[in-house]
Formats: sequence, structure tokens, C-alpha cells
Amino acid sequence: MIYLRSKKPLLLIAGILWSAVGTLQAQQTTVMPSSFVGGNASVAYEKAWIPFHNPAALAAQTSAGVQLLYDNRYITRELSNKAMNVWFPTKYFHIGGSFTHFGFAEYQEMLLAATVARQLGERFRLGIEVDYYTVYLSPTERYAGTLTAHAGCQVKVSETVSIGFSVFNPVFSKIEAGATDKLLPVRFSLGTRWQIRGKVDWLLQVDKEVRSSVRWATGFEYVMLDFLTVRLGAYGQQSFVPTLGAGVTVSKISFDLQADYSGTLGVSLLGALRYSF
Repeated sequence: MIYLRSKKPLLLIAGILWSAVGTLQAQQTTVMPSSFVGGNASVAYEKAWIPFHNPAALAAQTSAGVQLLYDNRYITRELSNKAMNVWFPTKYFHIGGSFTHFGFAEYQEMLLAATVARQLGERFRLGIEVDYYTVYLSPTERYAGTLTAHAGCQVKVSETVSIGFSVFNPVFSKIEAGATDKLLPVRFSLGTRWQIRGKVDWLLQVDKEVRSSVRWATGFEYVMLDFLTVRLGAYGQQSFVPTLGAGVTVSKISFDLQADYSGTLGVSLLGALRYSF
């Protein structure tokens, strides 16, 4: 944890750390939270709808719900994400809304999304999301924002194998702020989910952002008891990052916790609290 009394050192160190986050997680904007899925390999994951990962997973939810998520990167409050999403199944579509915030007083990013998803037949899910991204520039220029989109699908190949695909910002949106442009990533994600003997899920995923190298991710999820799930995984792009997590469900309430470890910057913790109506 970093403790600072003046704003200038805070801006300097947060800027350095933010640049490091951008290097390690160049596949997504800083404001997009991670997931509690093992290895963050979530594009084919269907047991929960995680905001800003694959909108198609919304169609797999059988009840309405609300989720709060806190992503504390490197145990530094200024680098944390606070996210919330709600969802409602209807007769024809599943609808949902998401919001996430990153930053502190001198620098902030926010992302607001409206999502629509549908189950098409027994084997295909489709999700489409409209996102509004905004960034705090300065006390004089205040905020600037832009619209973009996120689309995804999940396909059940067999009783035990599923494939997931998503694309974020296919319209190449950016924020024009004077002489500097804030570019949003254009990211393609492809992954699989393999269910092993009904108790273990093995997830694999590759991500490609048009200006960055390929990121890989893999994770295992083991339903140890009816109320307890254990997760193990790893991901990498320029470095190897292991993950370890667990989830507990009691009645309609679920709590998930995951830890990532970077050899350069240390531990990140993510917690999610979910309630199903």
C-alpha cells in the first residue's frame, strides 16, 4: 500500500503504476474490471454474467440479480475499480446494465453499458452491448466521452464443450481531447470451456488487441461442495501471472474472491458479491 500526503507525488506514482497496468493489461481499458474466473479466462464462462467481459453470458442467467464488484489492483486504492451490474430475464430478451469507475480525484475513467442478450435455440447465445466511455481530463476541460459497442456469442458444441467469442470497440471509437487522442482498444477474445465429469471446468482463452501482442489465459474451476467452488489459473502477455480464488454460495447470495500475483507489482485482489432474486 502506498501512503502519500501531497497530490503531486500521488499523481506521479499513480501515473507510473497506471502505465504498468497498461503494459500488463493492454488488452483492455484501465476502467474495465477483471473477473473472478480462473486466469481471467471468462469469454466462454456462463455461470455468471461478469460486466464488460462477454455480453452473451447474460442470456445464460435464469433469474434476475444484482452484483457488486471491487477490483483492487496491487493493493492500491487509487488503482481500484468499482463496478455494479443488474440483469432481468424477460420472455424474449435478457436485459442488463453495468457501471464501473476507475481512479481518484485528479484522474477518473467511467464506463456505462446497456446490454441485450438472447438464447437462440439450445446451443447459441448472442449478446450486444452499447457502452459510453468517459474520462476526466482536467478541472478546466472536465469530462469527455464517446460511444462504442461490445458484442459476443457463446456456442455449445457438445454437452461438455462450449466456445465463446467477443469483440470490444469494433467501431474504433476514441476521445479527441485537444492535441491528444485517447484511444480505446479494439479487442478480440476467443475461448473454450470444457466440463470434465460435471465437477471441473477447464477454460482457455486468447485475446488480441490490434496494437498489442497476444494475451493467453487458462483456468480451472472445481465445484468441491455444493456451496464451495475453488479456482486456479494463470494468464500472460509479457509476464506470467498466476491466479487463485474461491466462491461461496448460500441460498441466493454468492461471494467470489480472486487474487492475482505479478512478480513486478505484487498482489491484486478482486471480490464480487452477487444476489439472485
